[in-house]
Amino acid sequence: MSSLWDELIHELGTVRALSAAALEARTETSRVALITLLDAETAEIAAILDQILREAQTTSAA
Repeated sequence: MSSLWDELIHELGTVRALSAAALEARTETSRVALITLLDAETAEIAAILDQILREAQTTSAA
């Protein structure tokens, strides 16, 4: 499960970087592209959190 936490931390860092870049974007096209990437990253974070929850439930049931 440790690798999942590492992945989660990496994804959160990516979201922070994309957010900062979106705030500094000079064109609407760039901003929209970065927001689209943010959406994909947040979906990945949700998937990682779901997997962490499933593993935690499996561990506690054992």
